[in-house]
Amino acid sequence: MGLDHFRIQDLINVISKFHNLFDIVRVVDPVKKRVVDYDERGECGQGSICYDFWKTGMQCNNCVSVRAMTENDTFIKIEYNDNKTFLVMASPVKIGGTSYIVEMFKDITDTEVITILKEKGIMETNSIIAELNEKSVTDELTGIYNRRYINEKLPTDIYNAMLNQKELSVIMLDIDYFKVINDTHGHIVGDTVIKELCKTMKSKIRKNYDWIARYGGEEFLIVLMDANQGVAYKISEKIRLALANKPIKHNDLTIWVTVSAGNYTVEPGVKNYHEVLQAVDKNLYKAKKNGRNRTVSSYCL
Repeated sequence: MGLDHFRIQDLINVISKFHNLFDIVRVVDPVKKRVVDYDERGECGQGSICYDFWKTGMQCNNCVSVRAMTENDTFIKIEYNDNKTFLVMASPVKIGGTSYIVEMFKDITDTEVITILKEKGIMETNSIIAELNEKSVTDELTGIYNRRYINEKLPTDIYNAMLNQKELSVIMLDIDYFKVINDTHGHIVGDTVIKELCKTMKSKIRKNYDWIARYGGEEFLIVLMDANQGVAYKISEKIRLALANKPIKHNDLTIWVTVSAGNYTVEPGVKNYHEVLQAVDKNLYKAKKNGRNRTVSSYCL
C-alpha cells in the first residue's frame, strides 16, 4: 500500500533512508508529469518534467505512477535510460492533504536480473523492455490500448487540455446486440466483429494524435485531442455509418452490425476523469435506450 500521510520533514527523513536502498528517490505529480520540489518549511513546487529522465521525448505509456495513484497501491516496472536499466517502484503518498507519488529507481544494469538481456546488447535489450511495457497497456485481441491505458492516460490528457485552455472530447462506442452475435454465431465471429470495428475506428481518427482503447468487452473509448462537440459528433457518426454499411464476413457467414455512441466534450477547468467517464457512459446508455444505432452528445460548461 501507499506511504500514507506525511509532513514534509517526515517525508524527508523517510526518503533519506530510501537513498541507502535506491539510486534515485523523487516525488512526482503523475498527472501533471512534474517532479515535485519541496523543502523543510513544507513548501512544494513544480520542478522538471518527470519523463525527461528517460530521454525519450515523450510520456511513458506504462506509467506505474499514475497506476499507483489511481489504485492507491505500489507498482513496479523495468525501464531503460541510454545504456542503463532501472527497476522503478512507485508508491502513493499524501503531503499536506495532496496526493503525490514517491518514485524509487534502482540501477540493475550489472545485476543477475538482466543477465540474459545483457547478452543481446543495449539496443536489443532496450527494445525488449519497451515492448514489454507496451504490451502491458495493449489489448491482446485488437492491438489497441486497454483499460489500464485509459486509467493512466486520460487524467493527464484532461489536465493538459485544461492547462492549455483547449477542448477535449471523449467517445464511448458499444456494439449493439453483441451478446446475441456471440450466442448465435460463436465467440470467434464476435472477435471478428470487434476487430472490424477497431479497423473502422482507426481509419476515422487522426493518427498519432487521437487514441483508442478497449474499455470493456464490446465497449471502446476514443479520445479526441483539441476537438469540440461538433468534431466529435462527426467522427462518431462516420464510424457508426461506416460500420452499419459494411458487411462483416467470416468464412461463409455475412452479418451486419451497428454501434451506439455516447459523446462528451469537456471544457477547460471542470472535470476529473472519473466524472468524464461517467458522463460519456450516461450518454451511451441514452443512445441504447433510445433505439441503438445512434449518437448522443453532451457538453460540459
